[in-house]
Amino acid sequence: MILKIKNLPVKILIVGVIKKGYSILMRNKFPGAGPYIETWYSFSADFVSGKEPSIVFKEYIKDFIGIDILPIKYLFWDTEVKKDYDGVKKQFIYLNIEFKYISGNILVPKDLKGIEWVSLKKLSSLDIVPPFVVLFKKLKYLK
Repeated sequence: MILKIKNLPVKILIVGVIKKGYSILMRNKFPGAGPYIETWYSFSADFVSGKEPSIVFKEYIKDFIGIDILPIKYLFWDTEVKKDYDGVKKQFIYLNIEFKYISGNILVPKDLKGIEWVSLKKLSSLDIVPPFVVLFKKLKYLK
């Protein structure tokens, strides 16, 4: 059997689940912010060739919201096809890594409505973007 696969640009992201006890750090987008209209998601950073993914993500988080984290474990890969912020359809590949909060006060960038520690028990009450729903189901944070 021969499969015909449409050529799409590929975007690799490092996705971090940042934990503190039984809570994870989530950010709240302003209503209607793309590429999804849902408002809650975790954090991701662009993959950098030749650099350790956990270090790239750790540095991104320090620069973006001002906290220190440490990697706990690499989880698994995920993928999806969707339109990116630029409106171009792309193949997304996600490397999911679990991190532990170490220290620092969270700074909320102006393009976010807010950042919160969300209890795993309350996670299901949020409107979460689809890739993170998949991730949280695989981690058994959601049913």
